[in-house]
Amino acid sequence: MTSEMLLALFSIGATLLFLGIRRGLILRTDREIRRCGAALTAERDALERQANELEAMQAEIEATKARLVELSTDKLVLNRRSGKRTAAARRFIHEIGRPEPGRNHFTFRLAMAPGFTARPDAKAVVHPAIWRFGNEAQVWASDFAAAQMLTRNIFHEGVGVTVSSEEADEDAVAGASAP
Repeated sequence: MTSEMLLALFSIGATLLFLGIRRGLILRTDREIRRCGAALTAERDALERQANELEAMQAEIEATKARLVELSTDKLVLNRRSGKRTAAARRFIHEIGRPEPGRNHFTFRLAMAPGFTARPDAKAVVHPAIWRFGNEAQVWASDFAAAQMLTRNIFHEGVGVTVSSEEADEDAVAGASAP
């Protein structure tokens, strides 16, 4: 009877050990599943935030596009007051080049060529409404000939602009030449 009891106790012990090991494996698998679930939830939340940010950026882009379309249809309104005082006060500066050591600053006055807008093939490089105000090209170049060439290549009779009154700005020349 003792060997039968030992066999029964061994069978019960082995069954309990098997059930304990199986329970441990089930708990470990459950923890792994929960950890993976938490990681997936965090990743889903991050993707949802990114999707919301993307939707907001797309809405902003669409609003900006709509505003650009609206602005492109508006006419350029420069003057709401009477002519002489406003025309003298407002100037349009067209910059060519940038200040660097060895470059000098030159200023050229620009004006709309007479009768240019009446021509059927007229294509102005800038909005025609600005020509009733003062316009000048401020050019940074190594010498006067280079500045004149740059200005006349951009603003010429073909685009309806006349260039005149060339002058160098001595204060800017000294500032640009300093290292």
